Amino acid sequence: MKVLASLALLTLVNYAYSADTTAVKACHDALLPEVKVTIDNTVCAEGPCVVGTGSELSVLVSFDTPVKLEHIKAKFVASGPDADVEIPLIDACKGIVNTECPVAANEHVDYEYSQVIANEYPEVDATVTVSLLDEDNDDAEVICFSLDVTIKNS
Repeated sequence: MKVLASLALLTLVNYAYSADTTAVKACHDALLPEVKVTIDNTVCAEGPCVVGTGSELSVLVSFDTPVKLEHIKAKFVASGPDADVEIPLIDACKGIVNTECPVAANEHVDYEYSQVIANEYPEVDATVTVSLLDEDNDDAEVICFSLDVTIKNS
């Protein structure tokens, strides 16, 4: 019952963010950040976010880190009908736009990742799960969320 109440609270907090954010789903017990997904500079308010090939997909994640972060990496996994595809792990310190690593506990972090969707991508509906992992703490998840995405050929 406590888990259900916690998930309900996290969902309500997520919807309380401004209209300039994207509604995302929480992953288990990890921190649910404020997320803004844009496609060619247009905010996707909720999934599925439709992305055309050749479009720029940008994800801005804002959160207050619960612990000191010195070495962090981003993990992106797209789960589709036929397979899961993992984007190679990325040094998340390079994506922090408002401060630098190491990040002190309780410090605010804005992390951004952008990618142009290659024309070779097939049309597909997928759930993308994004995690930031603390490499100094056995890759413990600092934040985690998922979002439904539809890729369309442009």
